[in-house]
Amino acid sequence: MKEMLEFFSENGYVVVRDALTREEVAEVNDGIAADRAAHPEHWEPSPTASGHLSVGCDAPEFLHRTGALDGLVCHPSVAPLARRILGPGAGVSGLTFLRREPCDVQPPEDQDGGDPLCLTRVWHREDSGNVEGADRNDFFVPALQVIFYMDDVDTESHCFSIIPESVETKRNLPMTHTGSSGWGARDRLRIDDADVGYVDPERPTWVDAFGRELTRRTGRVDIYGRAGTAVMFNNCSYHCGSVRRTRRPRHTVHVRYRQPEPAASRHALKPPWESVAQFSAALPSRPTIGQL
Repeated sequence: MKEMLEFFSENGYVVVRDALTREEVAEVNDGIAADRAAHPEHWEPSPTASGHLSVGCDAPEFLHRTGALDGLVCHPSVAPLARRILGPGAGVSGLTFLRREPCDVQPPEDQDGGDPLCLTRVWHREDSGNVEGADRNDFFVPALQVIFYMDDVDTESHCFSIIPESVETKRNLPMTHTGSSGWGARDRLRIDDADVGYVDPERPTWVDAFGRELTRRTGRVDIYGRAGTAVMFNNCSYHCGSVRRTRRPRHTVHVRYRQPEPAASRHALKPPWESVAQFSAALPSRPTIGQL
């Protein structure tokens, strides 16, 4: 664990290889297939703002329909790391299963980072860079997110991308209390570098395959791995989904953790949940759902 914590401190993320066994991956994927067959109305993909198709289902409602993901809520491959980073008392604040559909759109002539299949990358710090509560742990983490890959991910599939950033770098970034930060929350401390953070000085803008003018950022790491890989990262690090021209769908499970306080930040919570305690109380009361 020491090496993983050191890597996380220097980069803002860590990859846990073989976090899930093949049997665990198959159990989740089979459970999702069964839920899609039983409840197709919850699995209708809709175009995102960028034009590609994806569909997601969120806990707690999702967990009330199936127990297939119970073991991933606080999986032993990642829970000890999450506890060490966030400290005692942290809890689960969200869980989403995401299916990103195949996409046959022609990539733009202007390749982003020399990636010939890349269609779009929407770089963002989660919740507008909200860092309320980050100073309460040694790693300057307001919330953690763990992404479990449920398919093999490589250069010819959609993948998760992140810009490495150390604890010390984060602590010294420009901060502000002004403007909106997250759903319905204002005046929360957030990182204020959207216009300058890692922006390519020579080519600051990029028109993606869907005609949108996006900020081109440098220094990314594309995370590849076979099914069962887990990526744990600081929610306030720059990250994105690298959407590629591919015939392969990508399935992922996203689990979010944070301290209950400061409750007013609502960071790493989706509507309608106002607090970690409220979200936790809405989860099914099954013993198979672990505790962080």
